[in-house]
Amino acid sequence: MVLASHDAGASSSAQPARGDLAVCLQEALDRANERIQELEAERQAGGVATLQAQVEALRLDLSRMEGRMTAFRDSARDAEAEKIRAIEARVQAVVDLEFLKNWVLKKRREQQRQTQQEAAGRMGSVFGCLDDIVSLGDLSVGRGAGARPEASTATRPPVPDRRQ
Repeated sequence: MVLASHDAGASSSAQPARGDLAVCLQEALDRANERIQELEAERQAGGVATLQAQVEALRLDLSRMEGRMTAFRDSARDAEAEKIRAIEARVQAVVDLEFLKNWVLKKRREQQRQTQQEAAGRMGSVFGCLDDIVSLGDLSVGRGAGARPEASTATRPPVPDRRQ
């Protein structure tokens, strides 16, 4: 029992009053046990009636002390369980935040990839228009006669014929 109270006092450095209480209760319990042994020794020697009453009173005190020790251990166990629950809640919050961070990063990468693809499509369209402009000055392509194979029309709608 002394080890249990010593351990309880050592593990709760943030709450020195609990450790002191455990030590105090253990000392009182030890004194009561010593007194009971003394009184039982006296009873065997004589004065049985008064000693019997004192022994019963001490046994009652001993029972109360044991009840207090049990209550103290229960409250210390409950406090420790509450600490564990708080730590578990913090761990779960960190896990949730990490999940959300990864999700946001994934969405951002997807959005960047999509933006890059759209930009590449627009650049292709711009280069197609440049090809069309360059081919206008090319003498090998007849004026208005036939399609210009190097001109890109895939990215823009056909131009209506206005020669009427």
